[in-house]
Amino acid sequence: MSRLFEMLRRTPLAGPVADIASVVRPPHGGLKLWQDARTTYRNAAFARDLPAPAADAPLLLVLSMSNNTYATKLECMQALALRRRGWRVSVLTSNLYSHAKRIFRAYGITDFVAFEDLVAGQRARSAMAAETERRAASPMDFQSVMAWTYREAWIGPQLLSSVSRRQFDGAPDPRDPEIREALLKLLAQSVCFVHAAEDYLARARPALILVNEPNYHVLGPFVDVAIARAIPTIHFTQPSREDALVQKKLTPITRRIHPNSITPETLDRLMQQPWGSEQDRRLDLEFEQRYGGAWKVQARNQPGTVDISADEVAAQLGLDPSKPTAVLFSHVLWDANLFYGKDIFENYGEWFIETVKAAVANPRLNWLVKLHPANIWKRKLSGTTDEYGELRLIREHIGALPDHVKILPADTKISTMSLFRMVDVGITVRGSIGYELPCFGVPVVTAGTGRYSGFGFTEDCTSRAQYLDRLAHLETIERLDPAQVRRARVHAHALFALRPWIYRSFRTVIGADPVDPLFQNLVPTVATDGEVAANADLDDFAAWAEQPAAIDYLAPLEQPAVSCSAKAMD
Repeated sequence: MSRLFEMLRRTPLAGPVADIASVVRPPHGGLKLWQDARTTYRNAAFARDLPAPAADAPLLLVLSMSNNTYATKLECMQALALRRRGWRVSVLTSNLYSHAKRIFRAYGITDFVAFEDLVAGQRARSAMAAETERRAASPMDFQSVMAWTYREAWIGPQLLSSVSRRQFDGAPDPRDPEIREALLKLLAQSVCFVHAAEDYLARARPALILVNEPNYHVLGPFVDVAIARAIPTIHFTQPSREDALVQKKLTPITRRIHPNSITPETLDRLMQQPWGSEQDRRLDLEFEQRYGGAWKVQARNQPGTVDISADEVAAQLGLDPSKPTAVLFSHVLWDANLFYGKDIFENYGEWFIETVKAAVANPRLNWLVKLHPANIWKRKLSGTTDEYGELRLIREHIGALPDHVKILPADTKISTMSLFRMVDVGITVRGSIGYELPCFGVPVVTAGTGRYSGFGFTEDCTSRAQYLDRLAHLETIERLDPAQVRRARVHAHALFALRPWIYRSFRTVIGADPVDPLFQNLVPTVATDGEVAANADLDDFAAWAEQPAAIDYLAPLEQPAVSCSAKAMD
């Protein structure tokens, strides 16, 4: 059956079969997608009316590989910005993704490259067999697999992350036969993708690449090969507001840095700018919007939470008022990002359980273990109802927790801002809490490098021994001094207010049910190209995108925190 499916997806029948399946399979979401595609075709007429590009115009390659409506439309919006400047656009996708193709066509994009065709070459198949055999005979522990490379692609993290997501497991053990088999199967695919990327990029010679998911085993090789060939590659993602994107050009230096970040040089430059009560007010407003429900994309991580005082938090959780309080801010373990730094533990699962063990062993603090709220909607979206991985790890490795260690479930009603006001120290690997808590003078201990490592407002541990020793004496940690707090606040303001590219020619619509295929959607707020020009948002993005040396999109400093212009700065 598997071989038959692979043969089918290489034929023109793949799309129609996928359409039929989406319509007949409960909850019959395909019907809604068809209706949305028709509406999109009507609304996007202005995009199809653009003049045809010249045959020798620069080429934008969109690494799409998704049938998701919202992701596809975000790609269409950014591609439109360059099409308005005469660029050609080609899309790497799958024969199965017929809905995505309908959306692209609605926006006037008709040049598709099927990845099934790219990986069908004999050279790729021969290399796949040889590399799979070689790796099967090599060490298969976690760190060994993490280090796997193939030609110019670092494929180890991509393989482990893909398995982690499929297994909902933050600590996949490659020595387990089931995990080993899954890794080797994905390895074979990644090897094919590396050769496909080399062949296609040499032939098509794109001037620019756009990608939303550059780190999984399908698109990761294309990105690594493109970077090795000095092809400018834009990684985009959505920040904590639904009217914006964050974009970063990937280079050998920025490839493993989280896209929502700034360089140390940019932070040093921003530190030279005036900072006073007005800037503090703007940053406080950003925090209020981020955690106060102003943005739906962030509100889904704070479902039904309430803002309460420090005394109320302590009373609800039964905390000892004579002790300081530490909060372990857990990552979504099975959605672990393995791409953006160096870990001092083998994986997020090991870090989590070793940190909880350290908490158990140090009763001189109140310890709160906060499960990531994104678990709620991500688990629903993935259809899993199994025990939380964090709770399973605690049950298997520790058992019942002592009174000084409390679990804050993913659906806790205590708001994050409430914790910010009462916590004495935070703990993470590289989460956003590491640049948020210091804005309130609260120190953060990290267990790995990340986008803010070495910026001067976190306590970064470089070894397991150092980290565990710090947790053993965590009650002695001091609050940050004013200089550290200011540095943290300037940094956070840059990420919240300067990094987002605000779009006005389109509007994001977010529903209530993450399982709905149109849970997130993007609709034009314009009907003509003249209206797009008047908004200037797409032009601003295109101007930045066309500058290979401009790594981070930054909005002007003078713009208010609530509404950022999109004019690029070097």
